[in-house]
Amino acid sequence: MTQYSHQDKTLALVGIYQVAQQVYQLATTGKTNELAFQTSINSLFCENPTDTLDVFGGDIQHLQLGIHALLAQMKSSQADAQRNIELTKYVLSLMILEKNISKTEGTLEKVSQVIESARAQRSHFGDFHDNVIATLARAYSENISTLNPRIMVNGQHGHLQNPKTANKIRALLLAGIRATILWRQVGGSRWGLIWHRKRYLQAAQALYRPLENSSAPSAEHSDQPKNPDSE
Repeated sequence: MTQYSHQDKTLALVGIYQVAQQVYQLATTGKTNELAFQTSINSLFCENPTDTLDVFGGDIQHLQLGIHALLAQMKSSQADAQRNIELTKYVLSLMILEKNISKTEGTLEKVSQVIESARAQRSHFGDFHDNVIATLARAYSENISTLNPRIMVNGQHGHLQNPKTANKIRALLLAGIRATILWRQVGGSRWGLIWHRKRYLQAAQALYRPLENSSAPSAEHSDQPKNPDSE
């Protein structure tokens, strides 16, 4: 039986928080960090990873947004000022939804079939082409969004009504389910998160140390039309 460390659990949890942070950013600003977005989407196509970090590209820099988000939520000194209720809601909803999906026969198989279609599209259109993201969004909307609890995303109406932004949010929620499945596989649980919160925080701080000289990732991936006069 494979033994997983608390760092493995923390990495997977960071992956969930990274998705939640991006969903929040897209819904409220229409933008998110490009590296974080690509990392989350790529995780859906990762097969036979060598370790937990390999699911996220094998580089801790790829999870910088998620580490910042998790620390802001869990650090007691910052809790009142920086805790984001929407972020907490998305994370908990993904955890509950993933558990319900595992009990629903055939759901993951159907999702896997659509992901394979998206994989074929990647070789033709490019890894993050709108068509690829739309296919991943369809995998979520047709197979997962109808299950309880339905994740209600709050934000600016204009961003939520933008088809490209809506597809990115759904594709990211699918990646969130992927990260939550990984978290379960390496031994994560909601009760464990409650009882071992301090250990998660310490592990996240250890992951953050190599990134301390880097600024917090900015929201830069957008579907808003560019102003030609600004270029």
